Amino acid sequence: MHVEMKTVALGAFLIVIAVVGIAAGVLLTSLPPGSNGGGGNDDDSGLTPDTDLFSQDLEAPDWNLIMSDGSLLSLESLEGKFVIVDLMTTSCPACETQNEHLKTLYEDHSDSMTLLTLNVDLSATTSIMADYKESRDLDWYVGIDSNGVFSSYFSLRYTPTVAVIDPDGYFRMFHEGVWEADDIVQTVSLMDR
Repeated sequence: MHVEMKTVALGAFLIVIAVVGIAAGVLLTSLPPGSNGGGGNDDDSGLTPDTDLFSQDLEAPDWNLIMSDGSLLSLESLEGKFVIVDLMTTSCPACETQNEHLKTLYEDHSDSMTLLTLNVDLSATTSIMADYKESRDLDWYVGIDSNGVFSSYFSLRYTPTVAVIDPDGYFRMFHEGVWEADDIVQTVSLMDR
């Protein structure tokens, strides 16, 4: 009987630990971006959810990115327009919301901006991204964050995250979370002066 009491007590203890662990996990994943919960700490990159990168003089490296059709896209080849880089994953609900804002942006501003959506999931394939692009009717560049170059460069913590590259090839803005089309346009118009 004494052994049974120890077994029951041990079982109850393990259940309490599991419940506390689950509660802590739910709490950490429900914290907003920038609150140090779930996605790393604020010291990872020194970036805040909205970071003006103009004063940092960060020239975008000439990365070659794999597009959904298997072709390579040189980042340098996009110079001459503002480039809106959408860093996402296919399993991210907020990324679907970001797609709708990007569609509006593309329809209204494709003459002055180039859109580039990149899946930051290292297991992503061109086939997955081709299906993603077609099923969502995305008319802009869609591909893979090849070798995690953007993710590593920005110590990416959340998706979606949007980076803006100016026509001269310099990173100008970094935004964590969904960024509405009107806000992107307003931010870019201030940079274009």
